[in-house]
Order: sequence, then C-alpha cells, then structure tokens
Amino acid sequence: MLSLWRSSSCILYSSHSRFKLNAHHLGIHRWQRRCNSSDSVESIKSTTTAKQKRNRTRCKVSTLDPSRLQDSDFLDLSNGISRARLVASTPILLHPSASSSPPERRRYPISIHYHGKTRLRIPFPAHTRGFLYYHRDPELPPISGALRFRVMPDSCTTTSGFGAGTDLMLPNGRAPWSIWLVTIANASKYIGVKQLLLSDGLVTPELLEHCKHLGARFGIPNGLNQMYRYTLFRLEQPFVLDLSSTPRISVVGPQGIERAVLTFTRVRNEERSGRYFFPYSGHCVVRFERSLAPEHAGKHVAVIRVLEILTPIVSTDPTYTPGHKGGLFRMPTVGSLLVKGYRPITVKADSDSHLSRCVNFLM
Repeated sequence: MLSLWRSSSCILYSSHSRFKLNAHHLGIHRWQRRCNSSDSVESIKSTTTAKQKRNRTRCKVSTLDPSRLQDSDFLDLSNGISRARLVASTPILLHPSASSSPPERRRYPISIHYHGKTRLRIPFPAHTRGFLYYHRDPELPPISGALRFRVMPDSCTTTSGFGAGTDLMLPNGRAPWSIWLVTIANASKYIGVKQLLLSDGLVTPELLEHCKHLGARFGIPNGLNQMYRYTLFRLEQPFVLDLSSTPRISVVGPQGIERAVLTFTRVRNEERSGRYFFPYSGHCVVRFERSLAPEHAGKHVAVIRVLEILTPIVSTDPTYTPGHKGGLFRMPTVGSLLVKGYRPITVKADSDSHLSRCVNFLM
C-alpha cells in the first residue's frame, strides 16, 4: 500500500513551506527565552510533540489497481503543493505456511510533482482530490501503461464515484497528467511505484526490464516522460496537432523508439527571403491511417485524417493562398489533411526519412 510520508512539518512541499517552518521555530525559541519556569518549558515541549504527532498522520493507498481501490486510498493534493513525497508499502510474506500471520511490509520512497522543472514547478490544481491508479488502454500494447490521478466529483471521497471522475489534466488541458511506465522503470524516485505495480500484478518483471533497457537507450527519465505525451503505439492512434508549431512525435515499435518532426504545418514564403511561417493556428485531433487510394494498393502509404477541431482554425496571413508553389494544406476541416492542389498528405513507409520510419513502425 502507498502512504503519504509526513515529516515533523509537512510531506507536501510548496515554495513557502520552509519559510513558514523556520518562522514557527524562531517564535518558539523566543518564547522559551522569556519563560523561566520549568513547567512552561515542559508545556512548550508537550505542545510541539503533540503537533508533530498529529502531522505524522498518514494517508494510505493500498493498491494502484483501479478494480481494488478502497475508500481509504483517497488522496487530497489540492492545498497548493507542488511536490508530494510518498512511501510505498508492499507486503513480504516470510512464512507462507502460516496463513494466520500478517505479512510484513517493506517501505519505498516516492516523489511525484505536477508539472514543470525543479525551480519552476506548478502546484497541483485546486481540484486534485481522488485516487492514484495505473492506467492502460486495452487497445495499446502493455508498454503504453502509465500512472494517473483520477479526480473525484465534488464532495465525493469514495471509490463509488471513480467511474464518474475524470483524469487530472496537464496545464494545457489537452493531455492527462501521467508517469509513463518506461519512466517508472528508469527513475529511482519511482521505485515505490514499481514495487506496487509488481505486487498488484499489473506488470511483469520482464516488461519492466524491457522498459528499462528501452529507456536507457533512448533518453533520460524526465525526457522520456515528456516524450510519452507525443508517443504513438499503433496506427490510427489519435493525437493533438498544433498548427502553429512543428510537433515532434515518437513511435514505439518492436525495434525501439523512432522520432520525427512534423514539418508540413509550415510553408516557405518566397516573397519574404524564403523564410518559413505557419499559415494557420489552432488545434485539432488527427491520426495516421492506411491510404485506401487505388494507386496505393499493396503499398505501405499513410494519410493523415482530422478527427476533431479542438480550437478554431484561423489564418495567420490573409495574403497566403493555398495552392501556390511551396503551399501547404488548405484550412483543416474534419477529413483528410490536404496539400496544394487539394491532394491528401501522404507518407510512404518505405522511404528513408524519420517520419517514414515512424509510419513503418506503426504499420
């Protein structure tokens, strides 16, 4: 089980916690100097000790398996903290034959944060009340699993509301907060999560070993977790496309990880010294899918289909006309992305570009 680890002050860290703690201790020392009687000193010690004991109260999580969560696993990370230090407690059955003996437990530290680099971390949102759990899409391979946080509806603190809850989202609101299994396997601060996943039977030692080798070859732990938000595991897996950028995607295949930059969102403006610019802005949900065009029969060719418009697609340059030399696609609507001449954007999987190798992995 997983328990929140409280020190004599607090287990949940914000940018002001250290200052408040030091100021609190300074006030106690001044008060002690003003008091000459031993009874007063003993009273101060008793009050401080009682406060420390209250702060050591532990919120415990018994599992990361969503089907086995208990009401006591409820966590509240909503009080302005940016990092939570946790302790995972997993059972160790020393005497299997003695079924009446409760198993001993081994503890492992865990540290999780919401978003941002060490000195610029954003606190968990005010609504972060719910359950840590392990998520895996059954349509994706086991390596795609990740730790998530299920936010409960208002005033609901029991597992009965799990189905009505929603996953905690990142600040941009377009991807869930998550810690990828490959990151968990490669970062020592997640050893507690790893032990819980093994104890719950949610992953196998062989899968973790595969994730460890894959992560060691293709990036540092923090970089891996950021990569996960733009990682595809199968053809036709939806992802968000930002039209005002050149998004980077990663694809996990049987031979490793392949990465590519999607450059078709920009065009070269010959009238502006050949500089690149983005003719449109906005966000849409897209996916790669196999081309069904007659001329692509029997070939590994993919097209990109727009599934949903998330934010309005607007033109950034009224003078830009799709179809000119060097033009991109017309303003995206639900359907295939189109290049100049209104032909679908195609990617040949048997070519030698990074994007082609990504599509080849997916196919």
